[in-house]
Amino acid sequence: MKPRLFWTMLLAFAMVIVLSVCGMLGFIVLAVSGQWQPAAVRETFQDYQQTYALSLGDYYVAHGNSWVGVEQRFDALSFGGPGNFFDYALADQSGRVIASSDSRLPPGTVVAEKDLKDGIAVQARGTAVGTLLFRNGPRGMFSGPPPVSTLPNPPAARTPRTLIWSIVRGFVIAGGVLTGALLLLAVVFVQRISRPLRTLTVAAQDLASGKLDVQVQPAPIREVNELTQAFNSMARSLAAADRQRRQMTADIAHELRTPLTIIKGRLEGMQDGVYDATPGELDRLLSETALLERLIEDLRLLALAENGQLPLYREPIDPRDLLNHARAAFAQQAAEQGVTLNVDAPEGLPAIDVDPQRIAQVLANLVANSLRYTSEGGNITLAAVYPAARPAQSIAGARLALPDAQALPRVVIQVRDTGQGIPAEDLPYVFDRFYRADRSRTRSSGGTGLGLAIARQIVLAHGGDIQAESVEGQGTTISMTLPIEVEQSAAIGEPAKVQL
Repeated sequence: MKPRLFWTMLLAFAMVIVLSVCGMLGFIVLAVSGQWQPAAVRETFQDYQQTYALSLGDYYVAHGNSWVGVEQRFDALSFGGPGNFFDYALADQSGRVIASSDSRLPPGTVVAEKDLKDGIAVQARGTAVGTLLFRNGPRGMFSGPPPVSTLPNPPAARTPRTLIWSIVRGFVIAGGVLTGALLLLAVVFVQRISRPLRTLTVAAQDLASGKLDVQVQPAPIREVNELTQAFNSMARSLAAADRQRRQMTADIAHELRTPLTIIKGRLEGMQDGVYDATPGELDRLLSETALLERLIEDLRLLALAENGQLPLYREPIDPRDLLNHARAAFAQQAAEQGVTLNVDAPEGLPAIDVDPQRIAQVLANLVANSLRYTSEGGNITLAAVYPAARPAQSIAGARLALPDAQALPRVVIQVRDTGQGIPAEDLPYVFDRFYRADRSRTRSSGGTGLGLAIARQIVLAHGGDIQAESVEGQGTTISMTLPIEVEQSAAIGEPAKVQL
């Protein structure tokens, strides 16, 4: 079983803390015991030893060039009395020990010549009168019985072993307290990291089980908080996608149910003898079947476009040709409705790099919508504008665009009508699938409700963008920008800006 993040991080912190404290304590113990001393500590000990030697020289002169009672002088010295920091021995000129705190060098012992060379000469008026011997600094404190003080009322003496262990014990206690405090801080910091991650894990499990409305509270650490925000954004996106999927499924079921119900009812009526299988009845069945087929084809086309799998057969084409073809296709219907249909496109427009059939499909859908909502006496204009940058987004407009849609110069193609317009509250949703601004519009008069959604996806697939601007009661303008041919783009350079 893999370890949890909390225990892994806590163990790592604990190892670092324990190793650091143990290293510090080991350094201090080695320095104090004399096993290993930094240069600064060693020089400090040497300065103390020189000071002791000078003090003993003054004592020798002050007592008439005699060492009598020198033991009391040693007892009064800082770091030199019984049980204090150093074990010492004082030898006279002949090398005989006069006073000592080291049981291995009792008074009367003759010190070897080579050991005398390691000591510090005690001088009086420039003349060597003795040698001060130290037992390798503090290391002498680990062995030997405590020296006997000659003071009249000596304090309770501490043995060197007691002294060193009291120092080590103090360091150990301080290290233990420091370790505990640092471990407590480590627990707090590790929990600040691991608790949000555990919360994220639980939320991810809830999300995987279908609870798409789950959200996680912000975390106190920036990186974890960024992960939390990303998770919340993902959860919201999944919830929105799930709502869209459910709504789309319901819309598709509704749209398919109506023609199927009509077809089924007519066929059952014929079977029961209610309707006769006349050519008129068969035409009505065929019309419903065609509507059903069209709906299925529109759904297939929309799915391909949204998944980026819509095949495009690009070629350079004059925008005027597309507009004139659309005008010719709807000229008769416009004339029957009493609507003027014209083209407003200057000569010399650069060729656009598009799939002509797909863009013609978009134009056909836009013109059909305009004819549906433009009353008799109105007019519809098919326009093209160049040069142009990305159109500014209208506050009242609905617009969708790819991030790189302004990378190349482009031609703006517009379909403007003087129809009834679109209410401001409906305008942002006109490119959504199955959305009808006119709630009373039926399938027979209003199509499948997928036309503008398909148009949007086709334009986006070309690297363009599309937007709708409308004023209720005055008309609607649908604008789409399409990239020009690459060779022309390189020759033309930066386009001027056109306000739409």
